[in-house]
Amino acid sequence: MNLRPRFLLLTALFFLVVAAPSWLAVRAMADSIFAQWAMRYAEKQVLYDKSRTLLPILREVALARQLANSDVLRRWARAPDDTASTQLAFAELESYRQNFQDKSYFVALLNNGKYFHNNASNEFAGKEFRYVLDAKAAKDAWFFDLIRQQRSLHINVNPDLNLGITKLWIDILIRDGDDILGMVGTGLDLTSFIKNVVEEHVPGVTSLFVDHAGAIQLHRDQKLIDFGSVSKSPAQQNTIHLLFERKQDQAAVLNAMHSLEARDKTVATVFVTLDGKRHLAGVTYLPEIDWYEITLLDLDVLLPFSEFTGLMAVYALTLISLLVLFNLVLRHYVVTPLEKLDQAMSLVESGQDSVPALDKLGTGEINHLMQRFVTMAHAVSQARRDLETKVQERTAALEKLTRIDPMTELLNRRGMLARLEAELQRSRRESGQLGILWLDVDRFKDVNDQFGHAAGDQAIKTIAQLISQTVRTYDAVSRWGGDEFLVLLPRVSQSTLDMLGERLRAEVEKCTAVTSESGEVIRLSVSVGGHLQQADDTIDTMLQRGDQALFAAKTQQRNHYQSSVGINT
Repeated sequence: MNLRPRFLLLTALFFLVVAAPSWLAVRAMADSIFAQWAMRYAEKQVLYDKSRTLLPILREVALARQLANSDVLRRWARAPDDTASTQLAFAELESYRQNFQDKSYFVALLNNGKYFHNNASNEFAGKEFRYVLDAKAAKDAWFFDLIRQQRSLHINVNPDLNLGITKLWIDILIRDGDDILGMVGTGLDLTSFIKNVVEEHVPGVTSLFVDHAGAIQLHRDQKLIDFGSVSKSPAQQNTIHLLFERKQDQAAVLNAMHSLEARDKTVATVFVTLDGKRHLAGVTYLPEIDWYEITLLDLDVLLPFSEFTGLMAVYALTLISLLVLFNLVLRHYVVTPLEKLDQAMSLVESGQDSVPALDKLGTGEINHLMQRFVTMAHAVSQARRDLETKVQERTAALEKLTRIDPMTELLNRRGMLARLEAELQRSRRESGQLGILWLDVDRFKDVNDQFGHAAGDQAIKTIAQLISQTVRTYDAVSRWGGDEFLVLLPRVSQSTLDMLGERLRAEVEKCTAVTSESGEVIRLSVSVGGHLQQADDTIDTMLQRGDQALFAAKTQQRNHYQSSVGINT
């Protein structure tokens, strides 16, 4: 045999000896990189889908909870036949309806079983009462089951047979102390929610949501959704067994769900087989809505291993000298980009908004992966910022509500104290003087006893309007207590203070706007105490001296204005 064929034969034999373990080593490395990437990708995809899902739901849950905690709604739930309470309750419900995303609400009262509803088109205005819940009817079992379970928050996909609609329902119990008075909530259009949130228009990615028993709550295929889970036995539910043919895959996903209950980690991953193909299932718990999210990644679609096998085939046809070159090429186009991707994932995982530029690394599927990750990282960061902004806005709105009296829409005691403190500090800086007028409705208890609390509420609101219309635009008015009002007047003189105090007394005295149910005009009067800030005044001393002036006014047969000048000790 000539040297050339011998050399070729020896080279081929040497290549095979070296190539076989190298092939196995590189294959193992590729599998390891592939598995690590897949798990990290699954974790980020799950967290991304979690943020997209929670944003629209949490806003509705926050509004529904705020509505359920409304004192107006609680009073109505306890006395649903009271006309005044009913009118106030429907005004409150209409206000919240305008703020709900779906522009709809429902209320179910435990007292009488009545179910009320209005939708986005305001179709049921004036006829919000739809039907009476029947504890013996299967279609109404959801309400009584939730009452029995005492679940303060419940989110469920369910068709309302009476209304003829199917929605993602948000149910909040109306509680007053330990008493359950009913249920209130809203709904999100199921089809729109699935289209905008559940359907991930990325090949190879499928997201679904299940409850603790594995019953499917949301899926792009609505035939798989387990409607009305709360009133079904486990045997009747559509669970994840419809997705996984192998029992070990079902058990693996359920074990992953249970492993998250300890809250030691946020995402659990497990490899499963779906339709005969290898998938990676990422699972996370959503405590805000008590659901689990499962994201299924088709690994053959997201990162086909054929890309690696193609490189291996090229490698198998090269000489030993090309092994080093191939290693460099593989490291440059695969390993290095994936290492940078791993570093970028760690940055995103730690909460940093800045992500290294990865979209120019790698080629083909690797470059597509980089671009996909950069897009996803920006989306996650933006979603986090948006969520933080919405939380800040909601916190500010709730803080404002704590400073406003709901009946009169004036400042309450807390809001007035904050305003008084700020104005007192400014008056000291600018050498100005503050004045306060303290008003107390004369014989208010007699009005309530003789004409009823509805007339008393009308009197309070009317006096609040008179005060607001009489004082200056930059003055502050608050409802200090049940029938007491406090007016703060910046940059005021003693003469102006006395003039405004007397004018307020006179305006209330001549008011004829408050009437009884029979049409009789209820005459009202107020006692007014005024105090002009002194050099040594603090908030407490101003209020004390204003209260002394008010007391002096009431001792002078009421319906009287009295300045603190000359009565302070």
